Amino acid sequence: MKKLLIYLVLMIVVSLWGGTSIFSYDGYPIQYYGKDVYSMGMGETGSSDVFRYNSGYANPAQSNESNKALFGTGLLFGYTNYKSRYNNIERSYRDDSLDLPYFSISIPIKKHRFGFQLNSFANGVVKNQIQIDSLTIERQEVDRYLYRADLIYSYRIKDLSLGVSGNYYLGHHNQLFEQTSSTNTVPTSESRKKNYKNPSMTAGFIQRFQKHAIGAYATLPVKLTGEEKWTSFVGSGDESKSEYELPLTIGSGYTGYVFPELKVSTDLVYETYSETDPALRDSWKAGVGIAYEPDVSRKRHWYQKLPIRVGYSLRALPFTTENGEYVDETALSAGISFPLKGETNRLDLGMQYLTRGDLDSNNLQDSSIMFMIGFTGFDIFSKAPDRTAPREIPKAEELQQW
Repeated sequence: MKKLLIYLVLMIVVSLWGGTSIFSYDGYPIQYYGKDVYSMGMGETGSSDVFRYNSGYANPAQSNESNKALFGTGLLFGYTNYKSRYNNIERSYRDDSLDLPYFSISIPIKKHRFGFQLNSFANGVVKNQIQIDSLTIERQEVDRYLYRADLIYSYRIKDLSLGVSGNYYLGHHNQLFEQTSSTNTVPTSESRKKNYKNPSMTAGFIQRFQKHAIGAYATLPVKLTGEEKWTSFVGSGDESKSEYELPLTIGSGYTGYVFPELKVSTDLVYETYSETDPALRDSWKAGVGIAYEPDVSRKRHWYQKLPIRVGYSLRALPFTTENGEYVDETALSAGISFPLKGETNRLDLGMQYLTRGDLDSNNLQDSSIMFMIGFTGFDIFSKAPDRTAPREIPKAEELQQW
């Protein structure tokens, strides 16, 4: 239980940060798809990977493959380099990034499995300051965040896993504009704060065929509602209603061993954003990954026993920049795993190089290097009770015959 408390404190503290991107002014540029750090180092694939202790539950059917209670969490950190082109002048800036993408628990009860997952679903944070002239400075900030909490139930029928989860979204979108000048005694400032929430639902399946598995899942569309508050240096307005629509999301995946120690995984996620807003396009993300999973019983040296993986992903974001051009994203990733004490305990390390947007078409561009640390396992529920304490064994009663 002490470990669980440590994870919860870490989750609360780290959630004060978010992923940074210059495209945060236009939409939610950073999105996590319910995968664990192992999957993130493999092209963000693995929604159908039933061949390991998987603690990512994008597909709720994933959560019943083992008979252990699993905990999973991860940490992403690194830096993002912004580039912009305005009036044929190029500028660049490097910013730090820190985020906790997920925290998950999965508990087995016979053939049933119950789970919980908290995702940093989508976010974008950026701060910008520019010198207008020798006397005036303009500053802008955007902080937008969507969390997603899932309650998961799944059931296994031989090699078929079925799962369903209730999803609850909670988010905010805050913007700040400020202009100061040595000629003005009162700075110009304006802020807009929105918050919204609402539930949805996801259902999925995974079918296993010995060394291969396929799966699919769907999340229902939902309209998030809340309040909006506007304030400026001259006063504030009344609260009004705020809305944000999330589309129907369909995901599918394949995982299989093409060779005894070589695993391949592919994933595709499709989101119908054009149904929520005509100005948006349907978004999708496709990934492919290859993993070396050694048979440790046949390896002599320790470094031959470590699982390693690489992956590639391509994503089409739903929104455009100010010049009307859509934004695309590519990422290369790699990872390695270290087994810890205990059957299910594992430390995953990963690295990702990502580019988002294009300076020639969008006049904006992100390039980031992110490092990933993930923990999986720590089964505190199914440990065998300690029966080594001394016990008094009663002596057999001697019976007399009459």
